[in-house]
Parts: sequence; C-alpha cells; structure tokens
Amino acid sequence: MLYFRNIAVVAVLFLGQPFLAAAATPDMTEAIVSPTAEGGAVTLERLKQAAERHDPESLYRLATLAFEGKLVRRDHEQAAGLFKRAATKSHAGAQNAFGFMLENGLGVAKNEQEAAFWYERAAAAGDGEAQYNLGRLYQEGRGVQRSIEQALSWYTKAAAAGSGIAAYHVGLLYESGTIAPEQGVPNVALRERAANAPEQNVPKPAAALEWYEKAAQGGHDMAQYKLGKALYEGKGVARDPVQGIAWIEKSAAQGNPLAQHLLALQLAGDGFKAADEPRAMRLAMAAAYAGLPAAERVVGSFLEYGVGAAKDPHAAVRWYREAAIRGDAEAGLRLAILLDEGPPVLRSPREASAWYEKASAAGWRNADLRLGLLYEAGKGVERDYAQALRRYERAADAGYPEALYRIAVLHDEGLGVKRDSRLALEWYAKAAERGHAEANQVIQRLMKILERDGDPFGKLKFGKF
Repeated sequence: MLYFRNIAVVAVLFLGQPFLAAAATPDMTEAIVSPTAEGGAVTLERLKQAAERHDPESLYRLATLAFEGKLVRRDHEQAAGLFKRAATKSHAGAQNAFGFMLENGLGVAKNEQEAAFWYERAAAAGDGEAQYNLGRLYQEGRGVQRSIEQALSWYTKAAAAGSGIAAYHVGLLYESGTIAPEQGVPNVALRERAANAPEQNVPKPAAALEWYEKAAQGGHDMAQYKLGKALYEGKGVARDPVQGIAWIEKSAAQGNPLAQHLLALQLAGDGFKAADEPRAMRLAMAAAYAGLPAAERVVGSFLEYGVGAAKDPHAAVRWYREAAIRGDAEAGLRLAILLDEGPPVLRSPREASAWYEKASAAGWRNADLRLGLLYEAGKGVERDYAQALRRYERAADAGYPEALYRIAVLHDEGLGVKRDSRLALEWYAKAAERGHAEANQVIQRLMKILERDGDPFGKLKFGKF
C-alpha cells in the first residue's frame, strides 16, 4: 500500500490573514487555480499576492491543492514542482509527498532511489508517514538495498508516531516468521492470553498479535480482522469469541471483505453470534461485490438453500460460476453439483464434468466420486468403467463410503474388471464398516455365494455385518 498524507486544504482567509502563502510564480498560480471554483477570482488574487512569500508550508498546501484537485485543477506536474520546492526548504511533509510522487512517477519521472532519499530526510525529521514509506522500500528492496532489519526499525518508529499501517506491517513480519521476537510479548494482556492458550494452538507468534492490536486500536481494518479472527479461533492467544467478534464487527464496518465474509457465516448460524440471516446475506453480498471469491461462493450457497433470501438456483449458479472462474475450487464443485443434480432446467452434465475435473485437480476427492458416477453412467462423458474405477479409488483413499461401495459394485458386476465376488465382498465390507447401509444388504447375498463356492470361513469373516 502506498501512503501519502491526505490533507483537505481550503484556500480562504482566516482573520484577514492569507491561509496559503505560496512561493510559486503568478503564472504557475494562474495555471493551477480554477476560475470556476467558488470564490476563485478572489482566491486567485490572494494566491498571487501570497506567491511572493516563499513560505514552505504555503508551498506544501498549494501543492496539496494541485495534487488533490480541490478548488484547483488537478495537476500532478505542478504539484510535484511545488512539493519539491517545499522539500528543499526542509518541510518534512513535502519531502514525504515528493518522495511518494517520485516512487510512483506522478508528475515526475519515476525514480525509487531519489524517492528513498527524500523519504529518509523526512523520516529522520520524525515524519511517521515517511518512516513507514521508507520501511516499505527497505522491505521490498526498492531504491535501497533490501534490509528487513532496517524495515523493522523504520516501521517501529512509524508505529510509535501513531501509524496504524506501520504497526500492521510489523505484525505481518512476526506472523510470517520473517523476524522472531527477542523478548516475548510486551503487551501484558496478550501475554497473559498467550500463556493460557493451549500449546497446540500457538502457531502464530504472540508478538504479531500485539502489533495487530496496536494497529487495530488505531483503526486499521485488516489488523482488526486478523486480531478478531485469532481471538475467535484461539490461535496464538486464549480463545475469546466475544472480543474476537467485536473486532471483526469493527473491521466489517469499515468495509473489509474478509471480515464481512466471516461475519456473514457467523450470522448465518455457523458460529457464536445469534443468527440474523438477512444481515448475513447483506454482508456476504458486500464482500462478494468487493471481489472476494469465497464470499461469492457463500452468496451462491445462501441463494441455493434460501438463507437470508428466497431460494434462487439460477442466481446461485451465476455466483458459483463467478467464484469458480476466480479460482475458488469449492465454488466450482458446488456449481458442478447443481449442473449435475439440480433442477432439470439447469442441468448440463458436460459442463458439470468439466467443473468436477477442476475441483478434482484442486484436491476435492468428492469431485472424483461424482466424476466416477458420470463415467460409469456415460453421463456428460463417454462411458469408461476403467476411468470410473480410478476416480472411485481416489475418493476411497479419502474415506468416502460411497466410493468404496461403487468399487465393490464394479467388481461384483464385472464392469471394466474381471468379475470377482470375493473381492467385491471385501470392498462391500469396507463400505459397511463406514456405515454404508446398502453394502450391508449386499453382503448377505454374497456370503451365500461364497458358501456355495466352498468357502467355509465366509460367515466368520463377514458375519458381523
């Protein structure tokens, strides 16, 4: 994320004194001030008068007007020139702003090394935003030699100056394991929670949560989400669902789609909060429109089953497809199931098989089971018992009872393999052990066959079924 101070500047006079005093030429002022702005003619005249004062703060404020396009025509080139003039007069805010424009090539040629130079000057003067920006460059190795130690140092200074985003980035460094805390957790409350957390639930360094808490208290939405999720799940800290949901609520209120998605699941009856299905749908929709594939899948699920809205399988298909196209494999599986088994008007076995294939490639073994059924029936694909068996075996390895049962059927009926009642019985037994009701019924029939074929141990092997 790029960071540059956003100042609302109003070019008016206060108690008869000029609010802006720009060290710009009258020609430059005329070029950037819009005569259509309210009071534009008067403001222009006063800016012309103030242009002779060469005051760095006035230069900075006038540059901000040009950068933001407030009361003046937006002009990045003019803004960069004004920021630079103020920066050369040791104005820390202007140094940071000019560094930002150099980093991003706004109004000037992109130059990350020079951007780092100006960020460092502003950072040394105590500008928290510049300290954060300089930390970013050190972390990413842009304009300076990459140094996590320098990045951490500048992030920490920026956080001390009140930068929530800097505190968040320190938390990320700890969470990712890029750095390790030297002295436990400075925050007493989080230290106590971490001490009370089950040992197996401390994969995230407690130090990361301390920094997330600092950032969250400063209003950083992603830090609020991460802290809330950790507290709710009890990961790296003693579980506190009430406090966790409170932080997630704050993050969702700021429009964070991850928080909105998680809160929607809670309100749909999937967690600690009391169910509120209409609100769950609104939150899921907000996150979905923000482009979060998991939220698009949830909207599809809500519409498929009528959660917070009337059932609408057609709309569910659209949302599942959108999420699947964005790479959500579970959405692709749900889409395939609707296209395979949904209302007749929606069914498309061929498209279903394609989405099952993608879900299978992503590791969804349920998709293999369903693909096996399609291959066995020749539905949407050419009938292929050998392919069906391979798919069933994948699903069987994942423990699906129906896959075990279908393998048994293929051996029992000699479909794609040599008929083998004894081997079929073994697979039926495995399915029955996992609670497959039909497998029990078939076992009784096959036991009679084994007895007829002279296997005196049939009842001993399978009598428990």
